[in-house]
Amino acid sequence: MTEDHTTAQVSLAEGHQFDRDVELLVYYEDVHKTSAILETGKSGAAPGSLMGDTALLLTLYPNISVVKPDQSAVGELIFLLDRSGSMHTTVANNAGSPSRIQSAKETLIFLLKSLPLGCYFNVYGFGSTYESFYPQSVEYTQESMSTSIQRVKELNCDLGGTEIMAPLKAIYSQPCLEGHSRQLFVFTDGEVSNTNQVIGEVRRNSGSHR
Repeated sequence: MTEDHTTAQVSLAEGHQFDRDVELLVYYEDVHKTSAILETGKSGAAPGSLMGDTALLLTLYPNISVVKPDQSAVGELIFLLDRSGSMHTTVANNAGSPSRIQSAKETLIFLLKSLPLGCYFNVYGFGSTYESFYPQSVEYTQESMSTSIQRVKELNCDLGGTEIMAPLKAIYSQPCLEGHSRQLFVFTDGEVSNTNQVIGEVRRNSGSHR
């Protein structure tokens, strides 16, 4: 690295075979200091053009202290999984690709393992009908996580067509938990026949969830 810390040379260790990820960690000094870069216009370029005018880049990086939320503010997370027949098809058009339902289940399992302790959650599956893991959202604990992950692994594309309105209304009819902001995640591959109605339903409830 140069003395002014503006450039550095990086090289791989001898014998590296690219058999693992290469991670480059960069640590900045005075990251919260305002900086400015001035680039003059290109000589000969027409005034008023993109290259002819002088440009200024001003970088502001304020130092905002992070307030840790208490347990009552960790939220309610609801996952809505498409279990219609079309989810049986593969993500890409080749035999080795996973099915859409398998990819969605893997993502859902990853998310369930990553939720913060103290939040509330529920999992809905929908097709022509819908069903949920729990009558209402439950607190996220080691036990509820393990039980839900096992149930996700057993899910199939066995609920018919793609009708999302009914489960949306069921979710919106549940009162929000005090102090827990509600977030709704949808996993689907299909189009619905009542797009405008679905959008309208979401819009009417946009003030109570994300």
